[in-house]
Amino acid sequence: MKHLVLLMCLILLAPNARPQSGEEIEDTFRLREQAERERIRQTRSSEQGLFTAQEAQCYARFAVNDCLIEVRARRRQVLGDLRRQEILLNDVQRKRRGADQLLRSDALNTGAP
Repeated sequence: MKHLVLLMCLILLAPNARPQSGEEIEDTFRLREQAERERIRQTRSSEQGLFTAQEAQCYARFAVNDCLIEVRARRRQVLGDLRRQEILLNDVQRKRRGADQLLRSDALNTGAP
């Protein structure tokens, strides 16, 4: 579902796209990556606070264990999703660095500065 929303945003923004230099593209990737990492960090922080509050509420109930099990299951699900997003970002960054390294090594092999 998230990928569909992202695809729709890209399609809507495509007519406004203009040719960019390699440096502009790198800057754009870097800024988007930083923004996405910050969003993940903020979401994780707010969710941790929410889960801590929910656990505290569980201790005020009669059925403490059932409540804690539900809260911890939701925590695992939310934090797992955030971790998967972080892993995807790391994977994209790793692939981009690898491609840059290949381009540099090709440039060195052909004698171009």
